[in-house]
Amino acid sequence: MPTHAFKWQLYISFYTALLGIPLLFFPKAVIPMMGFDPAMVDAGPFVQLTGMFLLSLTLITFRIWQKKIEEMVLGTVFVRLFIIVTLAVLYLNGSFSFLLMMIAVVSIGVIGTLWSLRGVNLKQFL
Repeated sequence: MPTHAFKWQLYISFYTALLGIPLLFFPKAVIPMMGFDPAMVDAGPFVQLTGMFLLSLTLITFRIWQKKIEEMVLGTVFVRLFIIVTLAVLYLNGSFSFLLMMIAVVSIGVIGTLWSLRGVNLKQFL
């Protein structure tokens, strides 16, 4: 597997940490900047749970980069495609422009990973 495919794991780690840390530790300051109602933070732990899950994804993708686990790279593509579809559905239901930005950020990583795998027989990793 090309080393560029693993570098995209660092990209994922970066943006998930960049979102996860503030959502977990400073949700009341971050949520309004994203265009969401700050009352969401008081309604339950869902914003902090989102931060926790993003940080978990950060740790997983960083470990994939660190250990060069080839089988997991394609798995992250499938997970990110699911995230893109979910964000698109949420955008269509609520029209928050922040969701479009997140679709773009996640899509860049998917396209970059797939581009770096363009000469690889992916059937062996399925």
